[in-house]
Amino acid sequence: MKPLLFLTGFLGAGKTTLLRGILTESQKLGRSCDVILNDFENAEIDAATLPSYAASIAPIAASCACCDSLEDLVQLALAAQASLGDALLVELNGTADPLPLLESFTLLEEKLPFFPRWQVAVIHARNWGSHGDFAALERRQLETATHWVLTHAESLTARELKALARAVASVNPHAKRSHAHGLAADLHIARGGPEAVSYLSGKGHRHDHTHALSHRFTGCQVPLPGRYRSEDLIALLEALPPVVVRAKALVRLRDRPGSRWLFGRSSDDPVGEPYEVDGLTKAPSSLVCIGPGLDRAEIHALVKTWLEGVSERPRTEL
Repeated sequence: MKPLLFLTGFLGAGKTTLLRGILTESQKLGRSCDVILNDFENAEIDAATLPSYAASIAPIAASCACCDSLEDLVQLALAAQASLGDALLVELNGTADPLPLLESFTLLEEKLPFFPRWQVAVIHARNWGSHGDFAALERRQLETATHWVLTHAESLTARELKALARAVASVNPHAKRSHAHGLAADLHIARGGPEAVSYLSGKGHRHDHTHALSHRFTGCQVPLPGRYRSEDLIALLEALPPVVVRAKALVRLRDRPGSRWLFGRSSDDPVGEPYEVDGLTKAPSSLVCIGPGLDRAEIHALVKTWLEGVSERPRTEL
C-alpha cells in the first residue's frame, strides 16, 4: 500500500522547503510522490515552486482542510491512491489542526487505504511556542506527530538546541526526529499493513477550543500587476503590520526579467531569497497575507501607498 505523510507546522516554519527536500531525496532514491497542497488563498503559487518530478501536484485553497474542503481532499487522495506515485505527501496550511484530518482518514481507512499514515511537525527553532494564543494550536501539531523536523536552527546555541529538544520530547516523547532524506527513506522503505500503523481512537470528528483557533486566521490578496525592483518588494513586505504572520508576493521584477518571482516573509523573520516561478499562468501577480483578524482595508491602503511611491520614482531609478 502507499504511505501517506501529512506535513504540519505553523506559518513560516518551513513546510514547503521540507516538501521540496523530500521530493528531491525521493527522486534520488528512484521514487516519486503525489503532492496535495492546502493553503489559504493561492495554493497554486507554492505548487509552482515544487520540483517537476513529483508524480502529481494538486492544490486546495482553503483555510481549514477538514472543514472547508474535506470532500475535495478525499477525492484528491483517491486520485493519488490510483496514481503511479510511491507515496502521498499532504502539506497542510500553517494553522491547520491535524487531529480531525487524522481521525477522518482513520474512519475512512477502507476507502482511503494509505499505510502507514504519518504526520511530521515542522518546528521553527527560533519561534516555536512564541505565538501567544496560537501556541496551543502549534502544540497540537506536535502532539499528534509521528516525526518532527527542526528548521532555522543555525541561530541557536548547542545549549538552546538541547533545551528545545527536551521541550519537544516533553510534549511528544514518541515522535522521531528526522529530516528530508530520512523521511524520504522511511516513506519508501514502508510496506504498509495494519501492524505499521498507530490508529487514533475516538468516535468521530470533534472540534475543540484548540481547533477553533485555526478559524481565526484569514487571508487577504492584493493584485501587483506591474514590474518592481527586488528592494521595493522587500520594503513592502517589511512594512506589513505585525498581525500579518505570513506574506507571499508573486511578481515580475525589473532587475530579474523573464519569469515571475515568489517572495516570502514570516512574522519578524527577514525576507528570504525569492524563488523563480515558471509556468504558473492562472495565478495572478499579487500579494497574499495571512493572519488572525486581518484588516483587509488597512493592507489594501498600505499597498496603494506603496504602489504610488514606486510609480512616482523617476524612471532612471527604476
